[in-house]
Amino acid sequence: MKMRTMIALAASLLLTACAAPAEDSEEAAPAADGEAPVSQEEADTVPEPRNLLPGLDVSGLETSMPEADFAAFQAYLPVLTGEETFRWVAGPYDGAPDGDWEPFDADMAAVYDRFWGHDDVEDPPGTLTLDRLAVADIVGDAEPELVLLFQDRAYNYLVFHREDGVIYGTSFYIRWFESLQETGIYMGSGGADVSYYHQLFFHDGRFWDEQLGEKIGDNCELNGREVSEAEFDAWYAANMTNDVTWYSPDGAVIPENM
Repeated sequence: MKMRTMIALAASLLLTACAAPAEDSEEAAPAADGEAPVSQEEADTVPEPRNLLPGLDVSGLETSMPEADFAAFQAYLPVLTGEETFRWVAGPYDGAPDGDWEPFDADMAAVYDRFWGHDDVEDPPGTLTLDRLAVADIVGDAEPELVLLFQDRAYNYLVFHREDGVIYGTSFYIRWFESLQETGIYMGSGGADVSYYHQLFFHDGRFWDEQLGEKIGDNCELNGREVSEAEFDAWYAANMTNDVTWYSPDGAVIPENM
């Protein structure tokens, strides 16, 4: 009888031990010598991306943009907010295709560093200053590009292109990328009375251009041949009068020639 009682008691204690709930405890992540342990929750916390475009009003853009353009803009928005990166690749003025330009993954912080991360800059601004933006299919592949103009470092453009789920970007100094047309034709200025006209393309993982014409004083060329000023003016009227629509960061449409 005593033996049965002892066996029953032992079984009861064993079942109680197995059923006892484990204490709720948050495992601590390993800490460096001399430092307090860090909880797993703290270790897994990802810092919020830095907002470098505080003036960008997405709701204002949604109100003013055509629906299709705003949908295209939204595809680039995670890059603008710092949540995703883009592939920074060579542009037409970044050296020969076989040069030493190496594409790299970048974010808006890298754009900021490109403009302001120099030893000669004293008291740089805390954020980027976006002057305007446009959404248009300027490389002719039915996938609209996003074009940004920054006031930073004497005005610079950043052009984004999306292909196979990857966002590519490249930059232009303002005088190399003026009068942008819906067709992707743009003007580069070489000084007073010196204008070059180019068509932008994207292929083989980078941006390219083709020179269509130039006007230096009274001397005019189209497709590599000298033409009269009247012939050039006719070409200009047919190809340089359909500017992209520019929007201010708050969504307001910017009038042409401003």
